[in-house]
Amino acid sequence: MINRERQLAEDFVLNTHCSVFLTGKAGTGKTTLLKEILSKTAKKTVVVAPTGVAAINAGGVTIHSMFQLPPSCFVPTHEFYPNERVTNWSILAKGQRLRSEQRQLLIELELLIIDEISMVRADLLDAIDYTLRRIRKKTKPFGGVQLLVIGDLFQLAPVVKQSDWSVLSNFYNSPFFFDALSWKASKPIVIELQHVYRQEDETFIRVLNTIRNGEASDGDLDILNQQFNPVQSTENIIRLTTHNYKANALNNKMLAALKVNPIQLSANVTGQFNESAYPTPETITLKKGAQVMFIRNDPDGQFFNGKIGVVKEMVDKELSIYIPKEDRTIMLNRMSWENIKYHVDKKTKEVEKETCGTFEQYPLRLAWAVTVHKSQGLTFDELIVDLEDSFAAGQLYVALSRSRSLEGLHLSSKLSLKNVIIDQRISNYYKQALEQENLDEILQEAKEAYQTQLLISSFSFEKVTAYAESWEAYLLSHEPPSKADAVRFSTSLFRSIDQLQDVAQRFQGQLIVLLQSTDEESTQTIIARAQKAIGYFTEEFFRKTIEPLEKHIGEWKSKSKSRSYVYASEELGSHFWDKMKQLYALTFQGQALHSGEEKYKPVKLFNPDKPKRVVGETYVETMKLFDKGFSPAEIAKARGMALGTIESHMSRFLKEGKIDIDDLLDDDRIKQLQTFLHDRIEQGSNEIMQACTFDISYTEIRWMKSWMKQKNSQDTGNPNKT
Repeated sequence: MINRERQLAEDFVLNTHCSVFLTGKAGTGKTTLLKEILSKTAKKTVVVAPTGVAAINAGGVTIHSMFQLPPSCFVPTHEFYPNERVTNWSILAKGQRLRSEQRQLLIELELLIIDEISMVRADLLDAIDYTLRRIRKKTKPFGGVQLLVIGDLFQLAPVVKQSDWSVLSNFYNSPFFFDALSWKASKPIVIELQHVYRQEDETFIRVLNTIRNGEASDGDLDILNQQFNPVQSTENIIRLTTHNYKANALNNKMLAALKVNPIQLSANVTGQFNESAYPTPETITLKKGAQVMFIRNDPDGQFFNGKIGVVKEMVDKELSIYIPKEDRTIMLNRMSWENIKYHVDKKTKEVEKETCGTFEQYPLRLAWAVTVHKSQGLTFDELIVDLEDSFAAGQLYVALSRSRSLEGLHLSSKLSLKNVIIDQRISNYYKQALEQENLDEILQEAKEAYQTQLLISSFSFEKVTAYAESWEAYLLSHEPPSKADAVRFSTSLFRSIDQLQDVAQRFQGQLIVLLQSTDEESTQTIIARAQKAIGYFTEEFFRKTIEPLEKHIGEWKSKSKSRSYVYASEELGSHFWDKMKQLYALTFQGQALHSGEEKYKPVKLFNPDKPKRVVGETYVETMKLFDKGFSPAEIAKARGMALGTIESHMSRFLKEGKIDIDDLLDDDRIKQLQTFLHDRIEQGSNEIMQACTFDISYTEIRWMKSWMKQKNSQDTGNPNKT
């Protein structure tokens, strides 16, 4: 059966630049479609989610870690708020500590996928928008990045404290993502998946839809209330409750009733894996006879997320789980969850995933009871719904829709219309957003516009400007020798880039006019003009930017204490050559626009993989891992070296100005230590330790002394540094 909505969603994401909200009822295959899109797209893509567990499950990273956002609420203004929990544009720009690798990732990004979008607040989405526009130097919503956001607004809602909403309500009609200023400006396509795969009973599906939309009648509830049975055995059935304390109390009570020795299952955690993102407890306590639930799908199909079983025994490292309803036993081993980071491959410029940590544990949890919140995404053959204490908007729908069938559903109390609670703001948004009736026509126009935009954007130097500004930011925050000369060169370089961009914008305008016609004569004119433009821009770009930069680097290589600056400049040069290669490789309607030899090729290609030039290979390896975000402890573990050795490497990097102290310590600690050490910088570590009235380590003393001495050796007066 052809699923039109799935095809439309996939086509819009893969072949247009339109931002898309992919939504749908529970069990319509949103997660499956996400995986299919990821397997097919050639766009430079990143997946993010609002929580650590959601990010791990989606195979991505958290929103806050990707964009370095503070936990406070965000207001889209420069206006100052005397509240430490409020971040405005200015505070966000100053507080985001994005390394060059992170900036490069955001500059190269083409498609941003946000899973569990229903949990994302409007102000958080606007903070993402502001970050992308600022880093990418583009005024378009989200800096020109295409968004695919996925979720069902009738399920999990964003969390907003009343104290935060008292501020945010001055800017937003609701806390939901669809009221973000950036989302409205992006003019998104909204596609709702219709076909339900989880349930097959048409009556049950219809009743669930009425509950979801807040349109249930007494007759609909009569159908559900036929499943009322207050005296139920919990054997082989899971109970859905409203609160953690109720679920935990029942699980602990039932586990304690089993008079056998406990089985302790400890996780294996390697690398970087934040505890808040653990998909299961680090230590799971089970017993023979304990009722458990699988929380992963088995690649071989033996179990699925939500299947109920009973613990039999532990044999070596295999856990025996009996499935009563199928009268079979599964031998279970640990499964692995990966914590990933995104980076840009410096040779191909492709966005790639890198595993930075793993969590290995048996994919189980106690399952006499679970909260409705934690049941999100799960499917049960049989369950008890116990929601008599409390009802929040959408909670009833989430609970009922976990069941495969009406027959497998048991109610611990009867339902009434007062239990059917929805947020009218969500209903109003869906009614308005889903009114688009000509999606096929919009898709065709968007496809053509996307192909046109690819050619037009190829003649833009905005990305070059963004990389140059990152390089300039490095220059201004460090103190290379003859800094004044370097700043003057920077000014000259930007003048040349700006002049090129002005010419490029005029040429782009001419292309837009030519591309409005599709006849053969116009096509040949476009090809001829583009070929001429490639010759002009490659000539000007080499002569006015690359050649002067190469000369500048050559001059600085002979200066002492300039290694970091030379390395940063060489990286900028590699980005310049990437732009040259892109211009030479342009095509239009499948035809290469440049023929013959490339006039300009790097005589000495800047090697972006070249390690920072520190004395000794061991320092190079440490710096590589540190640049990837590894902590000193994680570097020591990865390299099989003593932590003290790696900490001494950090001291050296601080002395040479290759890293800053805020890469190692938080602001409050830096201020405390700097105040204490201000008059003691020449004292020995033992003397400092004896004089200190608070906890301090020898490592912190060495790091702070290295950093403070390095700062004291520079010219004073940098207001942006602590």
